[in-house]
Amino acid sequence: MKEIWNSSYRNIFLFGLLCIIIAAWYSIGFHQIDEHFMILEFANFKYGTVPQRVVPWEFTEQIRPTLLPTVVYCLFQFFKAIHINDPFLQVFLLRLLVGILSWFVVSKIAIIVAQYLQDKTVQRWWMTAVNCLWFIPYLQVRVSSENFAGMCLLASLLVVPNIFDKTKLEASNSRWFFAGLLLAGSFYFRFQIAFSILGLLIWLLLYARPLWKSYIFIFLGALVAIAINLLVDRWFYCHWVFTPYRYYDANIVRNVASSYGVTPWYDYILLFLNLVIPPISWVLLLLFFIGLYKYPKQFMVFIVVPFLLGHIMVPHKEFRFLFPIAIPFLAICFFGLQSLWSKIQYQKWVPKTFKLLVVINIILLAYRCYWPANPSCLYYKFLYQYTSNKPTKLITLGRGIFDEGHNEIYLYRPPLLDEDTMPENVFPSYVQQQNADSILVMSYRPVLDYKDSRYTATRLYVCLPDWIMNIQLNDWQSRTDLWSIWLLRKQQH
Repeated sequence: MKEIWNSSYRNIFLFGLLCIIIAAWYSIGFHQIDEHFMILEFANFKYGTVPQRVVPWEFTEQIRPTLLPTVVYCLFQFFKAIHINDPFLQVFLLRLLVGILSWFVVSKIAIIVAQYLQDKTVQRWWMTAVNCLWFIPYLQVRVSSENFAGMCLLASLLVVPNIFDKTKLEASNSRWFFAGLLLAGSFYFRFQIAFSILGLLIWLLLYARPLWKSYIFIFLGALVAIAINLLVDRWFYCHWVFTPYRYYDANIVRNVASSYGVTPWYDYILLFLNLVIPPISWVLLLLFFIGLYKYPKQFMVFIVVPFLLGHIMVPHKEFRFLFPIAIPFLAICFFGLQSLWSKIQYQKWVPKTFKLLVVINIILLAYRCYWPANPSCLYYKFLYQYTSNKPTKLITLGRGIFDEGHNEIYLYRPPLLDEDTMPENVFPSYVQQQNADSILVMSYRPVLDYKDSRYTATRLYVCLPDWIMNIQLNDWQSRTDLWSIWLLRKQQH
């Protein structure tokens, strides 16, 4: 921490930390359902509050390592012990802890990488990118296997002094042991990180060539991590299970993952260009290929390239699979910029291009830090607070608000909420039958089609601000899929 605080880039680091705190508070929900169901609901299942019928198939098949769900479970236990029972506050604290830890690890890595970027301007842009590039704070607060795997991989590089410099590579046996422990831990957070671990070991063998006993202590550290994870999986699943093999058998041998869709080898390039947002994505991809060409033996190349090749070969592709290598990828990009900088720094188009990129990045950063990862969680939070200590009946039209594909959200479900789901065309007869004084109803549209002279309809909640909902331009709300919560109250005559 002292090294970060005394750095000449301290203000950039502090701004990055501020972005992480903001993102931890506002970025509620999950980027992808696995972030919730394979971790938070896995941990929640150990409390016995999740019915067996709704657990994901991965739980039944026992293919998921349970190291991260166990960590979350222990933290949940701690929060409950200090009387923090609100699940939204619990998960916010998780995001905050994960974000701060990620920020610390990435900041330390950034300082090391900066030493190999000779130009001060490139150094400054590198420090700014790893702290303030629009998607970085968002990724760092994710309680996801991708984030933990990437963070653990980077942490393993920190325990061995000068691991980036093959001419000065030396470490005590305990440091190599701890590096092996962290590398195996990274593997158990996300098995696919094995491609990067293999690349790291190849780099050590070809270029750094530490003493042979270094490999022994790396191996011993990995064995200890494997033993710990075997015990954790034994506790979680209640019998001995070797999850890496089960995962391989399900997704490679039986090819279950492909049932979720397959795409061609170049799909990651298209996903990157679209999802990282042009022109930022165009510039980064160009710099990345330049960095690969100019520095093929660079340390980070051996982490990123095997990881990319391994994922390209797998038919089922999702962009989130690449999140663990976000920081090593950026490092290669800035090595590419370093190789170009002396030639382009005085070109007239450079300042204008950088200003454009900065403006676009600021807009995207503000959006990504403020807007929730999953807007549905805003409704979960409203319902949790609305029901508070009173039993409440909720009618949802179309599909249940807690339904997520083949799974159901239980962590955020209010204990006193009774939800009933029905088609829209059944709702009028239900109202006639019940003849209640008030009805709480949720519609997957911002406009409630139901009209009844006996009731007045008041919209209690919608996730967009009032000033947006008050815009009636071209009747846009009637064509939008957007949950709204309404209260139908019987008129007094």
